[in-house]
Amino acid sequence: MWKYLAGTIAIGTVTYGLMRYFAGGVCQCSTRLDGLVIVITGANSGIGKALAYELAKRGATLILACRNIEKAVDTKLEIQDLLNNQAEIHVKHLDLNSFDSIKSFADNIDKEFDEIYALVNNAGVFYHPQALTKDGFDVTFQTNYLGPYYLSHQLLRTLKRSDHARIINVVSDAHRLVNVYDLNCLTNNQGEFRTHFIAYGVSKLALILFSREFPRRITDTNIIVHAVDPGNVETAIYRYFPQLNNHWLYIIQWPIRRIVVKRPNQGVQPILHALLTSNRSTGQYIKDCKAVLPSAIACDDRIARKYYKTTKELIRKHLTESEC
Repeated sequence: MWKYLAGTIAIGTVTYGLMRYFAGGVCQCSTRLDGLVIVITGANSGIGKALAYELAKRGATLILACRNIEKAVDTKLEIQDLLNNQAEIHVKHLDLNSFDSIKSFADNIDKEFDEIYALVNNAGVFYHPQALTKDGFDVTFQTNYLGPYYLSHQLLRTLKRSDHARIINVVSDAHRLVNVYDLNCLTNNQGEFRTHFIAYGVSKLALILFSREFPRRITDTNIIVHAVDPGNVETAIYRYFPQLNNHWLYIIQWPIRRIVVKRPNQGVQPILHALLTSNRSTGQYIKDCKAVLPSAIACDDRIARKYYKTTKELIRKHLTESEC
């Protein structure tokens, strides 16, 4: 009996240690955000929803920017109920697969709010069926990169009115799985076949390069820009992934995923750190609540500068000189 008890304790201790390890860092900042306006894209589920709750607890005024308004309203009501109706939350429609929608959203925010403290570009897709948006870009590429790029520029005038503002781009370690050839090939050939993993990796690499170069374009402002990797988090982003959208396969993997995959409230910790820290550095890649180095490609200033110009050229008909 003692052997079984000792074995159970040992297994439990190891399992707990592994869960703590894979949970990652925890934000230690206790800063209040009373009255500060924060825009969160994709806030109706997963990381975005968990982040909205954490920020609402700190007094922030939230703008849930979502394509699915019904789910966003449900999220709003759920958070307000948890916080005894103390949270100020606004729901706005935003479709990152439409530049017109992004422009309309930004214009609406600029008219309704004097300033915004932060934009969290959280919305994203993974393993999405290959298709082109009405703007003519790959869905994964526009949702994960071009949309945040364009939205950041469109909200720039409202962000500038804040004494201190931040743009947080939610990225992924998947950027390490692609190279410059993949980046250029997908960028220049939007409709050609590509694997889902390359499409996702390229979109996240592009977003990190943007996070590195954009701060140099706005040095006359008080806006901080960071790329934040939340790690592997259990969210609806995997809904198209065959190995996880199959009910039985998911059940088989569940015990392991409970150990090595983060919950949304754990995944938001590095994002909270980037939003709350008093450190005024910019252009960092943050993981586990600390700055780390991304891939060698993502650290290359020459590539970042060139790719920023390439992106601007891609969507030039949607931008004016004053916006970019």
